[in-house]
Amino acid sequence: MINDDPGARDLVAIALRSFREAILPVVPADQRFTALMIANALGTAERELAAGTGAEPALAAAVGDLLGETGDLPVLLPRLCAAIDSGRFDAPDRQSALRAVLKDITLARLAVSNPKRLSVEQREPGR
Repeated sequence: MINDDPGARDLVAIALRSFREAILPVVPADQRFTALMIANALGTAERELAAGTGAEPALAAAVGDLLGETGDLPVLLPRLCAAIDSGRFDAPDRQSALRAVLKDITLARLAVSNPKRLSVEQREPGR
């Protein structure tokens, strides 16, 4: 059976567009902050749905390489935190590899949560 109905990403995009065009302009001033939070949440959800899990295999491989393990990102990230906490990356030669992976994770998360900030980071190298 072919499903031509809009998917979750399309539905969130439609809801966000409708909210911004029809609701946000008429929201009373005392409710504007709440309305903007709703719009922001819908925008984040839309980007999460668009991004899917595309970046996760590469990030999981990078984290796994640091740890000497394999697995999915949700499993490896707590292990990475534990390894950092236990001092496995305190040596200077280990810190640069850790920083590179943490930067990749941060940029992947910014692409979803705050793409405007990501564009600033990309324009300002060395930050």
